[in-house]
Amino acid sequence: MITIGNTSEKILIFRSEYNIHCRYLKMEIQRLHRYLNKISPISEEAWADFFQIIEPVVLHKNEYLIREGSRAFRCFLLTDGVIRTFYNKNGNECNTSFFVPGMFPVPHTALLTNGPSRFTFQAVLSSRLIQFPYNDFLKLCERHQSLEVLKQRIFEQRLVEKEQHESAMDSNNATENYLIFQKTYPGLENLIPKFHIASYLGITPVLLKRIQTLMPKQIHT
Repeated sequence: MITIGNTSEKILIFRSEYNIHCRYLKMEIQRLHRYLNKISPISEEAWADFFQIIEPVVLHKNEYLIREGSRAFRCFLLTDGVIRTFYNKNGNECNTSFFVPGMFPVPHTALLTNGPSRFTFQAVLSSRLIQFPYNDFLKLCERHQSLEVLKQRIFEQRLVEKEQHESAMDSNNATENYLIFQKTYPGLENLIPKFHIASYLGITPVLLKRIQTLMPKQIHT
């Protein structure tokens, strides 16, 4: 039998949790608006329509957002946490990218070609994202020029990042690439396991530790 006191307490707890959820959602939406406007300004009309198709997503640590071989139908903007992308080679996971807040962990090629993703997207830390259906977004782009420009900027930005990373991997030594990693992802090395960084750089964890040990000496000589 439930007493009135217990019922009232449960109602208060529910209201508290609901209010927390509403405040969190409001902050996420505001953060999303700021992120997108930094990339390319969005008109008020476009934002009002875009707001109707977005929803929040929470990933726990090590949970998958997209798996290799699956098809992608949604876009994601990371607002908190870290996402990595990797592919499997001879039973080993090879990291290709890290996504931090303000970035879009999306398999762009899979979206554009309607084909399977070549990579797996996984939360390295507990993460929060905003998601929206890609086809619905394309329809909005046809109606709002500011969203079309935003879409082009996002794809261009990702293409530049991909080419710069591939070029660095081919032409730089491990130490140079580690310095680029530090500059590209400030503070990330203190948040994620070192073996993920080593995989991204294409080196062993032992070599990464050696580089980190020698780095202060190299900077001051």
